[in-house]
Amino acid sequence: MPSRRWVHRHHPQTLVLATVLLYMEGLFNLARGAGLLLVGMGMAAAGFGIANDRRWGWWLGVTMAGLSVVARLTWFGYGSSMTFLLSLVFPVALFALLVHPHSRGHQRIWFE
Repeated sequence: MPSRRWVHRHHPQTLVLATVLLYMEGLFNLARGAGLLLVGMGMAAAGFGIANDRRWGWWLGVTMAGLSVVARLTWFGYGSSMTFLLSLVFPVALFALLVHPHSRGHQRIWFE
């Protein structure tokens, strides 16, 4: 019987942090309302997929992180206010963790 996990502690550090950030950001997006509801659900599913070594989880995570960045750029504009910059911190960090060479290499070799 295959085991189901929420976080895979033996992944590279970049993937472990990305998994935790996917869960956190997904929960925050669910709480933000209907505009980011699907993105939040996609992030939670991507975190679970990555934790269980599924390639679709990694692709879904990259897509949802990119959509989250685009949504914030669209809603807040390209201003220089502190609110705008703080709203981009987690989505940009999540995207960077997922496309980091360690994360990409690990998923290319070990994920199904």
